[in-house]
Amino acid sequence: MKRFSLIVFYLILSAKAFSQGMPIDSLMDRFSQKFNKQMIASLRDQIQVRYDEQRVWGLDIGDFSNDALPDLAISVYDIDSPTREVTVYLLVNDSNKSFKNVFRKKYGYTETPIEVGLTIDGSVVTIIQKSDEDHWNQEGYSVYAGDVMLIDDYQSNKEEIPAVNPKTKSLGHSLYRDYETLFTKETYFTAKDMTSVVDARYYSFPAYSRLRSVYPGYGKEMSDTSKQLIIKGLDYRRDSKDLSIHRALAAFDDEYLYFSITVTDDAVYGGNEKLEANDRVSLWFDTWQGENRFLLKTKKGSVPKFRTETDSNIYNIIFSAPDVGGRTAKLTVSSVTSLSDAQQEAGKLIRSLFSRDTTNGIVTGYTLKVRIPFAFFGFEANPVTAYENRASEMMFEKDDSKNGKNKKEQKDEIQFPYMGFTAVVHDIDNPSHPDEVTLQATSNFRQDDPTSFGELRLIPSGKFYGAVKPTFMKEFTQEMLQAGY
Repeated sequence: MKRFSLIVFYLILSAKAFSQGMPIDSLMDRFSQKFNKQMIASLRDQIQVRYDEQRVWGLDIGDFSNDALPDLAISVYDIDSPTREVTVYLLVNDSNKSFKNVFRKKYGYTETPIEVGLTIDGSVVTIIQKSDEDHWNQEGYSVYAGDVMLIDDYQSNKEEIPAVNPKTKSLGHSLYRDYETLFTKETYFTAKDMTSVVDARYYSFPAYSRLRSVYPGYGKEMSDTSKQLIIKGLDYRRDSKDLSIHRALAAFDDEYLYFSITVTDDAVYGGNEKLEANDRVSLWFDTWQGENRFLLKTKKGSVPKFRTETDSNIYNIIFSAPDVGGRTAKLTVSSVTSLSDAQQEAGKLIRSLFSRDTTNGIVTGYTLKVRIPFAFFGFEANPVTAYENRASEMMFEKDDSKNGKNKKEQKDEIQFPYMGFTAVVHDIDNPSHPDEVTLQATSNFRQDDPTSFGELRLIPSGKFYGAVKPTFMKEFTQEMLQAGY
């Protein structure tokens, strides 16, 4: 979240430079330092507004299209359509010949248009929006191969907790998501002095349907060679080749969850009768179905209580490496409460496929693929089905002539189905000393604390984790139609 600090500083500078807004014409000398006359002339085709009025409230120049040419991000207020909104344009440098408008979006503000700021850091252009006194939003975009991709976003709100009496303003909430790496940081803090109460760092696993083709640019798999989530035995880990998660992703169909996890490991041990003497992967699930998996319901006006203790929603499935030549991992299942008969039967349908990975005949790690029935967690059906049915109901209100209601489109605000999820990789370098184990997780995991779990998000059909705008999709669609498709 380094860019967030940069933008706040930028907003302070911009407030002085653009305190009243500036007409585009007055910025031509500045543009000429980076762009030639032909490009500057093309601006009028991309931003069709009156250039002689005060309307530019923010801009930055930098290479957010990754082609070593300067691009332009600009925020414009349209005095011909006076609203509490500015329009942000991302204009890509097209071979030093003209600007190409690849992004146009309106952002609201509370008091002044300067509350929508722009800055370019490296290959990412970031838009920050102050929507009210205590609420900030941040979106980072980059352009690759003509596609505008949402890289990350950040939200901070001091009045996020609905269970607290608004007069107390005791807690705030911030959420940062990186849609490239899938890394997420979520914090609850005291509004008075910003002291952290819960600080969760984790990977979000977006699970798409197994038959679905996901457009490039949407994050769907994670990788971690760092030390940030080594939760035990860091001294035993020599380097990332000794232990790291090379690739992990999730998927689903009507009946099952699927996981594929590839681990980099310079020595893979398995087949030992003692569980703790084997390399293994432990999958932890938290099936809490409340609106917020971090919080328990509390009475209005009371201090929220966080779910920092294990409850009946926690499940653990361990897959131990087999001996050389083995294809199925040994399965160990545990839960906080006893499994029902239906869950026990579903547990018999859990399957795994284990393979050692090699390069030039030398073992470099392993890949574990597993299948787990939704019924094992007590679900009657795939939670995505319930989401899609509910979303369909919310799309329109029924006609109600007696109460003067008309059928109209509704904004879909229900969350994607999700559950707490963390994968923990156990690395044994000497089976004779199983206590010398290194644990790498996909969150800052503590098995007795549900707030330390990561998350698994089930992505419904037509939805995505993140956002991508294919710049050439319109042209592509037209060509396909002309070709008879």
